[in-house]
Amino acid sequence: MSTKADPAPTHAFGLWGIDRDSPYRAMLLDFIERQAQELAEGLAKPETSERWEARRAELKPRLLHSLGLGRLPGRTPLRPQIVGRIERPTYAIQKLVYESLPGFSVTAHLYLPNQKDFPGPAVLYAPGHWMENCKLEPDIQLFCANLAARGFVVLVYDPIGQGERLGDWLDHGHLEPLLVGLSQEGLMVWESMRAIDYLVSRPEVDPGRIGMTGASGGGLNTFYTSAVDERIKVSVPVCYITTFFSMMTAERDRNWEDGVDLCNQVPGVMAYAEMSDICGLFAPKPLCIIAGVRDWMFPIEGVREVYKDIAHIYHLLKASDRVRLAEVDSEHGYDRKMREAAYGWLARWLRDEGDGSPIPEHECALLPTPYHPALTYMDPPDAADLPILRRRDAFPEPSPGLCLSSGEVRPQGPAITTLTRQIAEPRFFDQQPPPEADELNRGRENLIEAVKNLLGPFPERTLVNDQIFNQTLHRGVFAERVVFESEPGIVIPAMFAAPAQWAEYVPVVVYVDEWGKATGLKNGVVDALLKAGLAVFAIDVRGVGETATTDFEATTNALMTDRPLFGQRVYDVLRAVDCLWRRIYISVQIDKGRIACLGRGAGGLLALYAATMDERLAATAIWEAPVSYRSLITERAGFPPSVYLFDVLNHFYLPSLIATLAPRPLL
Repeated sequence: MSTKADPAPTHAFGLWGIDRDSPYRAMLLDFIERQAQELAEGLAKPETSERWEARRAELKPRLLHSLGLGRLPGRTPLRPQIVGRIERPTYAIQKLVYESLPGFSVTAHLYLPNQKDFPGPAVLYAPGHWMENCKLEPDIQLFCANLAARGFVVLVYDPIGQGERLGDWLDHGHLEPLLVGLSQEGLMVWESMRAIDYLVSRPEVDPGRIGMTGASGGGLNTFYTSAVDERIKVSVPVCYITTFFSMMTAERDRNWEDGVDLCNQVPGVMAYAEMSDICGLFAPKPLCIIAGVRDWMFPIEGVREVYKDIAHIYHLLKASDRVRLAEVDSEHGYDRKMREAAYGWLARWLRDEGDGSPIPEHECALLPTPYHPALTYMDPPDAADLPILRRRDAFPEPSPGLCLSSGEVRPQGPAITTLTRQIAEPRFFDQQPPPEADELNRGRENLIEAVKNLLGPFPERTLVNDQIFNQTLHRGVFAERVVFESEPGIVIPAMFAAPAQWAEYVPVVVYVDEWGKATGLKNGVVDALLKAGLAVFAIDVRGVGETATTDFEATTNALMTDRPLFGQRVYDVLRAVDCLWRRIYISVQIDKGRIACLGRGAGGLLALYAATMDERLAATAIWEAPVSYRSLITERAGFPPSVYLFDVLNHFYLPSLIATLAPRPLL
């Protein structure tokens, strides 16, 4: 967080371990990956169509919850405007602007064939992370134009933070919607559903013949939208589908696009589904998965594994002819061979033409792109591009394909925050502290149960396995290094320090700092507590201090499982209490009736949640931590991603959680 007590940025680099290696560097990501693998191995594979239908009925509500579609305010007016038209020999392009939600202006192109036999088939094209040019990217234009020339109506739109809605990468990684139970992918799916709303409103479109496709992030969008929107009759996800585990491990140590992309990480999805299950929600409608054999992001081995299970589901439903895996000897993208495979599949099932085999692509006139290829996200520039790179401010260049003048579309980031605040506000006002103590006590049990459910399942709290190193007695202070096992695969480095008292029991404070235990030595906390006659047990919860790893990657990987990283860290604090509780050494003895917890920054929230769940924490102090989730929505706070607990505000808010500690002391 950003306060005067925070370390300077260069000092913080050291606290996160950026300036050195650590024997624990891989521990947390390894642990989350093992957990993900165990979840995948535990999923049941249906052996009959009846069992699949039962599984389908259980899957869809859970997926809708993970996406957060039920948290959105509903279908508001699209307010569509046709702002221009571009004529081509065999089709026309209408330039559109409409609203997917209030404040979310969408720029789009509608490709209309020059024919009279309307209504006809339509295809929604969802662009992936072609950030700068987006709907005007040459590959996307080629796809839409070729389909239009073959009699398809095609709608392609600029997703949030792309094309004419370009803001910055953070528009793909807003954390605050998680608090109200809305995921980034949920927003993407919603925008595709609203695009279909627009398509079916057009007289040229047959609502019974709508397909969807897209590559990379567009394949991701196609994958989830096809699973939840019944109006999609043919689905062609490209360069996305693989196993969740393969996707996670392929992105290992890359921090999901530098810690700003939350599109892939759908909350909790790995706890109940594999990608094959979600594709199965679309069955038995025609599905063609297109994959690049050399796509490192979405490995082909995982694609084949998923396809085997998808083909089994289609076989159970007697629809084996309606599913296909098209492997293309390509890297990540939507290249010509991939597009030709998609043309054939869409023509087969939406126009009843051909047998689904690839259809050759034709060259066509393209609209100029606003950004030179050297300035786009897709490929590194060449040295010859230096003159372009050195006049970046000259872009975007004018293009007849733009729907609006530069700057007319409002930034999407503030709109996401406003939407989140609008969803959250009724919860802040509806959840007032109870007026009577009796009412508080009645609600306490339900609230604690809600906390347990949000934090995820905890392992059994068996006897703590700990080790002690480097004991010392110096100037009246007894100190030792402790390492204890929180659970198998997770060790917690800690430091115990106490006034050297053998004649009496000493109260002890568990110190949990957002930056790790070393900060307690530097900021004077440990000294102050010792001078007050208190012992200190300073710990590095997993992923912090000595065990530091990239918080965004660890948080969002765990987000996909049933154990959020925040919950894992609360468990570490509880295990620190367990470690103190079992301490029976013949040395300084602690007063087990007077164990407190002091948390700073994100550590303050960990202390609060731990105290809620463990009565042995006799007192709690929260320092420089949020006391309301409202501040995480309305301000661009500097707390780590792990504090954004999915769906929390649909269960309680922080003041009500704080109230559960009464009558124990709280600072």
